[in-house]
Amino acid sequence: MGNRLGAARLGACITVVSALVALTATAPRAATLFHEDFDGYTSFPAQDPLGDPINPGLPKVAEGADSHWYGIRFETPTTDGPLDNDIAVQKIGGGPNLTPVGRVEDEAGIAFRVNTVGFTTATLDFDWRTFLVSGADRLRAGYFVGDIPAFATSDYFDARGTPYVWTSWTPLLSGKGDTFQHATYSLPTGVSSLWVVFWLDNGEGDFGKVDNVNLTAVPEPSALLLVSLAGALCAATRRVSAG
Repeated sequence: MGNRLGAARLGACITVVSALVALTATAPRAATLFHEDFDGYTSFPAQDPLGDPINPGLPKVAEGADSHWYGIRFETPTTDGPLDNDIAVQKIGGGPNLTPVGRVEDEAGIAFRVNTVGFTTATLDFDWRTFLVSGADRLRAGYFVGDIPAFATSDYFDARGTPYVWTSWTPLLSGKGDTFQHATYSLPTGVSSLWVVFWLDNGEGDFGKVDNVNLTAVPEPSALLLVSLAGALCAATRRVSAG
């Protein structure tokens, strides 16, 4: 009777382990923590420069953005004024990209926040290009780990003279180019507040553009832990059955 009961328990354990292995094999490998392609925008009431339709100001979900964006300024611009003067969604990215894109100029940037707690890897990828840039003008991208208190009460932040200037961020990209390029970077995991920013260093009337921004992350292998625990239980059951 004891042997039959032990065999039944062992069979049940094997069934559980098999089911968990199947679960881990079919479970999604990555979760999307942030996505933005700006394609929800349909209104472009202004032109800047002439012939380039734009929707001025910070990308907003209410106007067609997929996700929540924040505006930030890192250095003193050529023409000092509201951040919305140097941020826009442009109707056509240019070149082969005929869809809307996010656009920044004159020391201004757009940023977003994610939480990577519970993930083992996090990957940022996006398309980018510049337009009319010269000299030291660069589109820059980077990240910051931690809270930015100003963003708790406003979607706009002038970081000049604060602990959150660009030198406090971890740089990822510094480049210029007349055609869209694709970039991919690994980002920190296990942090509750991770900020990513795109901004144009220098450049009044010179532009940086971004599109198809995605941040995906692979969850911690909790299902694999269950498999391990179930395997240990089966081993214990096998020993009891043998005894």
